[in-house]
Amino acid sequence: MLLNLSRRFTTFAVLLVAMLNKLKSSFFHKCPRCLEGDMYADMNPYHLKETANMYTHCPKCNLNFIPEPGYFYGAMYVSYAFTVAVSVAVFIAHYLFSWEQGTLFFIIILTIVLAALAPYTFRTSRAIWLNFFIKYDPELRKKVLGGS
Repeated sequence: MLLNLSRRFTTFAVLLVAMLNKLKSSFFHKCPRCLEGDMYADMNPYHLKETANMYTHCPKCNLNFIPEPGYFYGAMYVSYAFTVAVSVAVFIAHYLFSWEQGTLFFIIILTIVLAALAPYTFRTSRAIWLNFFIKYDPELRKKVLGGS
């Protein structure tokens, strides 16, 4: 029984590490395969002229970030889900802290929050979409970092 618990814990730990790697890649816009290369030349999404300028390949492991034309159309669904989640969070905050202000106040605050998060949402949805299809390779990361 103790051996069975050990296997379950090991499996859980491996899955947890994999999930954390995907989150790091998605929210910090790193290559999903090596977790080292940046997806964007300018990592600040609020430099609006450079927001959509994405590398075609990972500078560290040479992963093709744009495998086919129109690849990131699916990222629109991720962006939509992200926007809905932010909208629900803003609504809950409005409900808890400023319900008496009315609907117009909510709409104004929601518009400001969504407009402020739009460049980050754009980039993060692309990174999440890429992470759906590309697996992290710890051996490749060791090579990229200069290990054996």
